[in-house]
Amino acid sequence: MPDSLGLDTFTAIAACVPIVVLTGVDDDAAALEAVRRGAQDYLVKGSLDGKMLARVVRYAIERHRMQETLRNLSVIDDLTGLYNRRGFLTLAEQHLKLAQRAQRSLMLLFADLDGLKTINDTFGHQQGDAVLLRTARVLKESFRSSDIIARIGRDEFAILAIEVPTDIVLVLSARLQNHLANDNAKARQPYSLSLSVGVDWFSLQQPVSTVEELIAKADASLYEQKSHKRKSP
Repeated sequence: MPDSLGLDTFTAIAACVPIVVLTGVDDDAAALEAVRRGAQDYLVKGSLDGKMLARVVRYAIERHRMQETLRNLSVIDDLTGLYNRRGFLTLAEQHLKLAQRAQRSLMLLFADLDGLKTINDTFGHQQGDAVLLRTARVLKESFRSSDIIARIGRDEFAILAIEVPTDIVLVLSARLQNHLANDNAKARQPYSLSLSVGVDWFSLQQPVSTVEELIAKADASLYEQKSHKRKSP
């Protein structure tokens, strides 16, 4: 542009329109800076064809719409700083649509904080809020930054993990339990932080139409685990 150069060209308008940078320079540092300033993607000339470019632009527009929707809604839980139910459903529905188009898998974990009412009744609601904050921290430590983590009810949490293999459930469960155990050891409270977790998948073999349907199936799985806990000695 005659009045600006390089990344400065789009910095002022990146929040308003989806931008894909197409350049002749293969520079990882420049690519990272472009994304930090708001670009949806960074492509190098000669390394893509028309079909790939069309797909990148289409996804960039879809992601920008998703981000705009989130900006215009109240989507964050005031206590934990996680997404709230509205934010989770809005973002997860968009990712479900992308997964359906691209034939990718999604995993949804539905977690219930065990014994919150007892903690509130015994130790007070301030302690109950502290437990919710601890839960949010443990979930952030246990999952990737690219996963969508939300508090969608009083003591209910949901995590949408994108593009993960089906055999990773045991690994994630073990990681979550390890982080819970570490947190309990550090907290040294007269009660233990405990989560019951249900899991369901979206894939070509297990299709669903909406995120609410995915949540309902994961919720059913969660209550199976709760029932098993009650029966265990």
